[in-house]
Amino acid sequence: MNRDHPEVPPGTELRRRARAEALPFLSALALPDPADAVRAWTKQVTTAQSAAQVHVLLDAQTGSEASTLLALRDLLRAAAAWCRDRGQPALAERYLRTSDLLDITDRQLYQLGVDHLSAFHTRAPQVRSDRKGPTTESH
Repeated sequence: MNRDHPEVPPGTELRRRARAEALPFLSALALPDPADAVRAWTKQVTTAQSAAQVHVLLDAQTGSEASTLLALRDLLRAAAAWCRDRGQPALAERYLRTSDLLDITDRQLYQLGVDHLSAFHTRAPQVRSDRKGPTTESH
């Protein structure tokens, strides 16, 4: 029960009704499962042979403007605009604050990626200036 609005059903019931009401709308859109791509990339993490490979798989989903994480942030921002345009500024603000958390997560994941690569980093062989081949000498 919603304490502020006792006539409104509980959250689980509201969500069930929303799914039922929106089913024809979603079916007409013919959208793919939103998590399928992430699941496919996740499965590839187990096949990775190096820290760089794991990093690139994660970075593709979280570390670029085209990432899944930032696409979700943009979805929340679109929901905020929708609410604001329909006279619900408080809900819009909540969506925006939640989208800000994804920006924070994006920055944390960036640093985690750097830390991941640093933890597994091995120094690349140095190339000698006489071009006789690589050496492990340090300068």
